[in-house]
Amino acid sequence: MMSSFYYLRNQDVKNLQKGDEIAIDIFMDSQVYPFKLRFLGREVLRTKFGKVNSLIFQPLVQSGRVFKAEESVTIWITDDANKIPIKMMASLSVGSLRAELEAYKGLANPFKKK
Repeated sequence: MMSSFYYLRNQDVKNLQKGDEIAIDIFMDSQVYPFKLRFLGREVLRTKFGKVNSLIFQPLVQSGRVFKAEESVTIWITDDANKIPIKMMASLSVGSLRAELEAYKGLANPFKKK
């Protein structure tokens, strides 16, 4: 799932509108599966690095075993040339998960903060 966000580095995301979906084929367990990322919008995210422009995506995941619903995961990526996953929240079958970027180094492009 995370590699799908790095796929976005090579995509033009400037004209995405709320609700747009990006279809990606992913390879897992020796098979190819269709995968979709739903664009939820843009947000200025407060982080330990300062305020960062971000893009919000919702990968459509399989509900049941791990995730509560198909729309259980939300991921924020930086709205710059790096497209770094900076925050993630997920509703799990047995609780919830929240993760935030703690550090970064060796980026190909400057990390843009407000």
